[in-house]
Amino acid sequence: MKFGDSGDTERFMSVRIVIDTNIWISGLLWRGKPCQLLRFAEEGKVELCIAYAMLLELEEVLSYEKFYQRLEKLGQTPSQLASYALDISSPFDVSRTGILPIVSADPDDDIFLLCASAAQAKYVVTNDPHLLNMESYQEIPIIKIEKFFDVEFNI
Repeated sequence: MKFGDSGDTERFMSVRIVIDTNIWISGLLWRGKPCQLLRFAEEGKVELCIAYAMLLELEEVLSYEKFYQRLEKLGQTPSQLASYALDISSPFDVSRTGILPIVSADPDDDIFLLCASAAQAKYVVTNDPHLLNMESYQEIPIIKIEKFFDVEFNI
């Protein structure tokens, strides 16, 4: 199902989350829980929220030389995978203008928190220590993917 189809309303009944670039990369390129999370988004069990800046970062990271061989094996390009990410996500308009750094150790991580806030997400799901050390942002828990699956799906 493509974003914007009338069937997208199904996703609004699911748990709304933001995932960081590393979770996206793992899910797009390999198997495991991140891949399962993307399948859950396809099935409407979770609503993945994404900001334009997050999508640009995802495509940029997928273009790193260290991923060339994996992309070739999968027969995918960074652009195709970024397009897929958008297809299974709900985009949110997020601006960093005039905002002081939230994650002082890595201000690039701010976009995930700003997106979670704009989307009124239930969780930020990440393995990034800078984000995990915060524990929450505006009462939105910041948790590892394993905890997310345990809490929301008992798996």
